[in-house]
Amino acid sequence: MTRALLFASIVALASTARGEDDVDLRERQLDLLRAEVGSQVQLQAAELIDELVYGWTLRAPFDVDTGVVLAGVSVPVSLGTGLEAYLENHLAGLVTRNPRTHVQLVHCPACSAWVVHSGSKGTVVTRGFDAPEALSQAGLSSGAKHALFLDFEAEGSSLVLRARITTLDTTLRIVSARTLSTATSAPAMLRESERLTSVAEARKEYLEALGGRGLFLVPVRVGVRSYAPGTQTQINAAPFLWVSAGLEAAFSQARAWTASMNAAFSWLPQSHVAVMAQGRIARLLTGNTTSLTWPDVYGFVGAGVLFGSGRGMLIFRNTNPTIDEIINTSTNNDPRATLGILTLGLELRVKNRISLIGYLETLPALETTDNIGTFIDFGIRFQSFGVEVAFCF
Repeated sequence: MTRALLFASIVALASTARGEDDVDLRERQLDLLRAEVGSQVQLQAAELIDELVYGWTLRAPFDVDTGVVLAGVSVPVSLGTGLEAYLENHLAGLVTRNPRTHVQLVHCPACSAWVVHSGSKGTVVTRGFDAPEALSQAGLSSGAKHALFLDFEAEGSSLVLRARITTLDTTLRIVSARTLSTATSAPAMLRESERLTSVAEARKEYLEALGGRGLFLVPVRVGVRSYAPGTQTQINAAPFLWVSAGLEAAFSQARAWTASMNAAFSWLPQSHVAVMAQGRIARLLTGNTTSLTWPDVYGFVGAGVLFGSGRGMLIFRNTNPTIDEIINTSTNNDPRATLGILTLGLELRVKNRISLIGYLETLPALETTDNIGTFIDFGIRFQSFGVEVAFCF
């Protein structure tokens, strides 16, 4: 009997603990959901102010620069006063960066202060912007003659902004009014504050940016390869200037993995004529997807084959060049060389349009010769170092 009671107690305690864990889990999930919804509402509210100021840039409410008191910003109670302060600062930044609106915000401490009115009929406590007399006095002290009211309301799945500019006196005559609405489920355009555009133009720019993240690119590269000086020969390999073009394919829109093939050409008078075919596989190192605003860094490996002719190719052999070969000027008997190449490098790319590339190369066929020296030896001799600038189309 005692064992049965003990077992029942353990089961009850376990059930209670599991129930408490479930409650904590649900509370954490609700907190995450509230934070996500709050951030979306914040972005949508800023989007509505962007649209309001953009409308002012097209059709200014005033013909000349005019002082306007931001009388108040009201948001649903559940969103808190922090959102009000954020929207005030966002509006001030937009108006400052877009002087075409002819709206100059004037600070008004009295508008947000609490005002107490006492009389024979009772005492009334209001905010400054709810009392026309207080606003009139604020206008006299600040020199402004107009007030701006911004009211945000949630109506179903939409967030609505009602903006109105009134005279700063007891009549509060409306000078300009506009109502804007957006669905909270729609993503914000996140327009630049210094260059406001319409929603359609912002969406077009967004689609154009995505268009630059297509699966295929055509890279055109200009670069130079230099070879380490050898230890057993009196001559060194001249740097090779290369121009190449090819095709690059991404495995997904994220462009985390890419593969490319390119053909290259190099020519140096009285030295060499060379062609090369090369393939590379690259991995994004700065995240899982390319960035629209920051440079991306790729690491890559590659393999290729180089064919060249001319006296500049004498050094790319396992035997040391002879004097006769060096001074021979006959074009009918140009030295020729065919080399395999393995590449390891890094690429700094900006918006899939331009990139700077640096790499090391090893020449397996010349692994045992000293005609070409070594830049770095990691168990594999890297005899060549190169840099390239690439333009992607």
